[in-house]
Amino acid sequence: MTAPRRLLAPLLLASLAACQDEPSGRRLPVFMFDGGGPADLGAPPDAGVDDAGGEAPDAFVGQRPDEIVLATYNVQNLFDLVDDPNNDEGEFTPRAGQWDAARLTTRLQRLVQVLTVLDADVLLLNEVETEDVLTDLRDALRAAGGPDYIEVHVVPTRDPRGIGIGVLSRFPVRQAAGRPIGWEHRCQTPEGFTTLDGSRPEARPIFQVEIDFEGDDVTDLLLLGNHWKAKTNNSLPCADEEHRLRSALQLRDVFDTLLGQDPTLPVVALGDFNTFEFEPPLADALQAGLDLDAIDAPTDVFNAWGDAGVVLRDRNSNDWNDAQNSSYNFRGDWTRLDHILLSGNMRPGGEADWQLVPGSMGSVAPDFLLTPAGTPDSYDVDRGEGYSDHLPVRLRLRYAE
Repeated sequence: MTAPRRLLAPLLLASLAACQDEPSGRRLPVFMFDGGGPADLGAPPDAGVDDAGGEAPDAFVGQRPDEIVLATYNVQNLFDLVDDPNNDEGEFTPRAGQWDAARLTTRLQRLVQVLTVLDADVLLLNEVETEDVLTDLRDALRAAGGPDYIEVHVVPTRDPRGIGIGVLSRFPVRQAAGRPIGWEHRCQTPEGFTTLDGSRPEARPIFQVEIDFEGDDVTDLLLLGNHWKAKTNNSLPCADEEHRLRSALQLRDVFDTLLGQDPTLPVVALGDFNTFEFEPPLADALQAGLDLDAIDAPTDVFNAWGDAGVVLRDRNSNDWNDAQNSSYNFRGDWTRLDHILLSGNMRPGGEADWQLVPGSMGSVAPDFLLTPAGTPDSYDVDRGEGYSDHLPVRLRLRYAE
């Protein structure tokens, strides 16, 4: 296989290849940000790079595993106990008897149950407010004898509620940085056409995380964490589908750019995409395919649900879905909003060092995560019970000798 590649910091902070704006044909740059993005993107000063300061424990240095478990999980509102005046924390605004230390402790204990069963080596989490509360979760896991994560990172998303994207990793992280959605997209509002351009926080950034298994300052696996805008969100200009489409177009450009620079780099996009595999953002803009046999180029994108037997169907053909091949249940119908998308070079026999283990993709649904009706047991802050309205999703990757 190919020797490990090195992604230099200047690459992270440079302009990427230009993006195509469909309505006007203008070419627009996409930027990384370091401690604050270009002013026209409206990036906050604290939404920048976490450079994974400090050294990993010696036990993790130079010990590349043969296989890893990679997972994503929307934990549904994991908030700390600090009242942030810049966030609309709603029912998670700290107050005695509602969201307080006792409730947070119970919440963490319940998530420890889930993450212990999940047993992921690298885990992408959606809806985490701060790095402090994610560190609390990591420490609770350690105390309970669960997975031990040496890296904890969170990127703010500019969401009005304050929910961010987090990563827990058993292996060193070279770089963790936010990519603002800078793609300009023209769309229709009730008042007429407008252009979504990043000047307001209507799109959560992509969280780029570089994993360094051997601790030698080389990127061995690159993750692109996502949390796209939810369906039926009427507070945004243009239809919510347009916002997901815009994020998909930029993510497609990121795949093309990274793999154009290094066709052997294993790139994984994962998280809560709030869209189904057959809808335009994933199927058309990102061109994420479900047929592994049709994946043959490094820049192809494989939706790993195809490894779990999912095929391209429409929203009216979901009676065959269940808790083993889905991550979300809406009014009794199982669907897939959480996805793991692999660059084409990660197919078995592909060009990347890390490749999909066939048959390993699926949701994780132990009985305690489900209600008596068999649906995800959502967290209820008033009762202090439940887990999440999503199920975790995981797969295995194997190092190809």
